[in-house]
Parts: sequence; C-alpha cells; structure tokens
Amino acid sequence: MHDFVDKTNRAGKIHGKMRNRDQAGFTLIELLVVIVIIGILSSMSFGAYVWWDKAKAKKSAQSQIEALQLALEQYKSDRGGYPRTDDLSSEDEKVRGILFFQALTGLVDRFGEKIEVDRRGTDYLPNWDSMIKGSDEDGEIRQVTLTLEQMKGDQLPDVFLLDPWDNPYVYENPRSDGHKGFLLYSKGPDGESSVFDSELTATPEKADEDLDNVPDYEPGKWNR
Repeated sequence: MHDFVDKTNRAGKIHGKMRNRDQAGFTLIELLVVIVIIGILSSMSFGAYVWWDKAKAKKSAQSQIEALQLALEQYKSDRGGYPRTDDLSSEDEKVRGILFFQALTGLVDRFGEKIEVDRRGTDYLPNWDSMIKGSDEDGEIRQVTLTLEQMKGDQLPDVFLLDPWDNPYVYENPRSDGHKGFLLYSKGPDGESSVFDSELTATPEKADEDLDNVPDYEPGKWNR
C-alpha cells in the first residue's frame, strides 16, 4: 500500500513538472514560427504601402496635368494662343517651365515678354502653391513660397511647376516633334523620358524609360 501511494505521488509530481514547463512559455520552434509570420505580414504591409504611394502620386500627377490643360485652353481662349517656347535661347526644360509658370500667372505674355504690373491680368493657376519649386545657387530644387507682394513686384520669379516626383513638368509649344498642339507631361517616378528634337515621320517605338510617363502617350504620341 505504501509503495502504491509513493509511486502515485511521484507520478503526480512528474506530471506537475511537465505541466508547469509547458506553461512556462513558447518553445524555440513556436517563436520562430511567430517571427516568420510577423515578417510575412510586415512585407505584405510594406508592399501595399509602396503600391498605394505610387498610385497616389500618379493620380496626383494626372489631376495636376488635367488642371494645367484646362488652364492652357482658357489661356488660349483669352490670349489667342498658348504660351510659346520657340523663342527661348535655351532648350532647358527648367527654362521652359519658368516661362510656362510666368505666362499662366499673368507675369509675361504668350511670347515671354514681361507685362507691366498695372496691366497684368488673369491668374490661370489659382491652386499652384503646392506645385511651385525653384533652384538654389547649387541647382538643387527647393520649395518656394511666393508672397502676393512678390507676385505683384517688378522682379519676375524664376520658378517652375513640379510633378509629385519633384521633376519639372515638360512643356513645349510648338512641339519640336511635329505634332500639333502643345507638349505637356510628367516624366514619372524615374525622371526619364525620350526627347524628340526633330519632326517625326512615323510613330516611334516606345522606350522603357517612357513606360511611366503621365499621360502615357507622351512624348511622341505612342501607339497605346
């Protein structure tokens, strides 16, 4: 009888120790499984955020271009034509971008000639504040805030409108590729695009650097 009780007690103690050890925490395998799951979920969340951020930037560029296109059409209706870039001495996109901004804000006429303060008319870009940038002495792009006094002053601001990826919107009129109308587009997140400086005799083949342009048919009026 004594031996039976003793064995029973020892069995109970062993069982209790095992139960306590099981309740003490996760095993190494369990911890590894949890870490792997957390890693997978984090990767999925990061990937979803990157996709959402890119989609948001592209949608913003599309909206801004549509607003600029409407501004250009209103400008043409009032001024008899779009702002012209063919008289510029530089082919730099920033220089064309400066004229583009100055014309649509009524600082210069469609040929780039300065308009006197008392003769300045309509501002065709009522919501341009978030898009305006300039370059410092080192050529670095920086955010610019223009006051009303600066806009009404004699000195013309050398600033330009930038897309969501901090690249100047490309504007050209007349188009050097021979197509009718003006050229206006964003180079997209890669900041690269083809350049056509002579009249196109045929629709060019779309290059890889143009795949993310906004809109996707510029420059060159690619076959969609």
